Amino acid sequence: MSARQLIILAVAFVAAIGALFVIRGMNQPRPEPDAAEQIAINGQQVLVMTRDVPQGAALTASDMAWRLFPQESVSDQFVRQTNTPEAQTQFAGAVTRRAFAAGEPVIAGSVVLPDGRGFLAAQLQPGYRAISIEIGPQTAAGGYIQPNDRVDVLVTIQERVDSEGGSQNQVHTEIVLADVRVLALDDKVQAQATGDAPERVQAAVAVLELSQADSAIVASAQQRGEISLALRGVEAETANMRVPSAAPHATGERGGGGGIVVHAYGRTGGRS
Repeated sequence: MSARQLIILAVAFVAAIGALFVIRGMNQPRPEPDAAEQIAINGQQVLVMTRDVPQGAALTASDMAWRLFPQESVSDQFVRQTNTPEAQTQFAGAVTRRAFAAGEPVIAGSVVLPDGRGFLAAQLQPGYRAISIEIGPQTAAGGYIQPNDRVDVLVTIQERVDSEGGSQNQVHTEIVLADVRVLALDDKVQAQATGDAPERVQAAVAVLELSQADSAIVASAQQRGEISLALRGVEAETANMRVPSAAPHATGERGGGGGIVVHAYGRTGGRS
């Protein structure tokens, strides 16, 4: 057998072995991709915060980064790289309307580009206004109201009423608005984040977030009498919820009518 024939046989033998391995590989089932590969296949890049960001903070590009999220966890409200690839640059200088935790996806509606406006204006919800009222510890829950708390707005009115025995002073209190957000207290725009006990804010001015119509109501109430703020709890109250008084009034009656409670000369009565 010549050398040429031996070379041809050797090449054919190597080719046969290679074909055998290829056939065996084709017959073996392919392994399932692991969780990370599945996310890479089916996920999307989502813009998230790289650190805890308080409300009202001005963002920098380093405060945000792209993270891969599973497709089923991606909301339409998230900022996605496929839709806004330059989001890190675009949102630099924007102001947060609420606090974000590190790793939390950025929601476009919660981040506002101020466009030269002040930070407080950027925090206002669309359609709302900021209105200030004078307060003190005796009219603001002892100074324990914080920015972002919810309050009820009350007005106390003193009136001169004529009666058969002559004119007398009459005092009554009305609930003007309920469940109002406090934007700021003096120059304080951030709520207390640490500490073992609540701190007292000795503020002279409270800034409230109100609709245009409610702004006019509060402005009118300030002319009628003294404004007070009643602090509401964190948990949302059920609609038409009625809470009984802690103790009977001096007359032995309770204001259980669900309406405004009017105080006059130490007597109390319900008014719906």
